[in-house]
Amino acid sequence: MDQVTMPNPAVSDRRQLYRPFIERLNPLAPNSSPIQRALIVPREFDPRDPKQPAINEVFASAAELNRGTQMALVGGIGSGKTTELLLTLDRLKSHKDAVNIFLDAAEFTDFLQTNPGAMLAAIGLRLFAQIRKRFGEPSDEVQSAHAKLRELAHGKTEWYDEDPRDYEGDDGRVPVDIPGLMKPRFPQLTQQVEEVSDLLGTILLPFVDHDSQITVIVDGLDRLIEPVRFREFAEQDLRAIRGTTVTVIAAAPLLLWFDKSRFLQDYFDLVRHIPAAAAEPRQSVFLKDILRKRGADELLSAASINTICRFSGGVLRDLLELAQSAAQYAYRDAADSIDAAHVRAAVRQLGNRYLAGVGTAQRLLIRRLIRGKQFSPDSSDSRELLANRQVLEYSKGGRDFFLVHPALAKLLPEPQ
Repeated sequence: MDQVTMPNPAVSDRRQLYRPFIERLNPLAPNSSPIQRALIVPREFDPRDPKQPAINEVFASAAELNRGTQMALVGGIGSGKTTELLLTLDRLKSHKDAVNIFLDAAEFTDFLQTNPGAMLAAIGLRLFAQIRKRFGEPSDEVQSAHAKLRELAHGKTEWYDEDPRDYEGDDGRVPVDIPGLMKPRFPQLTQQVEEVSDLLGTILLPFVDHDSQITVIVDGLDRLIEPVRFREFAEQDLRAIRGTTVTVIAAAPLLLWFDKSRFLQDYFDLVRHIPAAAAEPRQSVFLKDILRKRGADELLSAASINTICRFSGGVLRDLLELAQSAAQYAYRDAADSIDAAHVRAAVRQLGNRYLAGVGTAQRLLIRRLIRGKQFSPDSSDSRELLANRQVLEYSKGGRDFFLVHPALAKLLPEPQ
């Protein structure tokens, strides 16, 4: 008869000790769920200017008072943009006439190619889903627009005896575009975007009739690292709904903040920027509150919490990742708490991840910055370091500056 192995009670207890902490650091629930929102620590002011109100308050006020406003939120990946957008959404929900749509960019693009009109289609489909429960059965006109919009959004299959793409004009002529003397500020809307825009306008009719306050919050567009791709969404999809009462708040790529063309400032009515969460992460009460709300005081000493805050660089995503990695190291060591050695191991792990793939030219830029030399986001190598968070942008006292991510800097030899 095979021997039965009984579970070790100490191991079981330790699992129950660490698992709730890990789950609070990395909840499986989506960002918009109450589980996730219960862990949010709101900022009390604009991180770039402590004298200004919090970003979510500014955005919500603008959406409430100026319907049709278009706003952009800029910041590095993991800087807390989603949190600000969710807090904005929560405030807007307090109004009975508010119609709020929260879109993740993954719903309308696979990021491998730009699909102008995709965001418009996603907005239209989500708005149509709310018509029946708000206003009753939609009209035949609105239902017809929805059917056409679904077809444009998801495509269809048509059958032909011959491939219609083989057809050529009778005279074999080829169109040639001759530019005019006046260059338009923004490119002309594509025919498909115009068609989607018209269908969206029809779906909007019931909301306009009821004087609804419509706000669309678009998260994830900042992951379109190439600014030119974000520009296409702004110049096509967002421009197509300008002049309507639909307010749009979109997360934008960090690199556009440093773009000399000032596209964001010229195109959007309101732009806010989130730098790394704190210019002095080790002293940041905000960062410590985020960890403590997740139960860090039960497993970490005050000194270890300070270390995690410091080596996160003030990046919220890295703050949570360091705490999670340290907890996993402690669990594997069968420890009942997270000590300094586990935190140091987590810092090394994060630093090695940032070091991976850094080329020779980028290493030179990193070392120059560590030595206190000036860093400019003008080159492709420096912009890539910013986009990948190996170099972080900070703001203090109205002054913007750059530093190498502290977890990465710790791995590199001291400059001579």
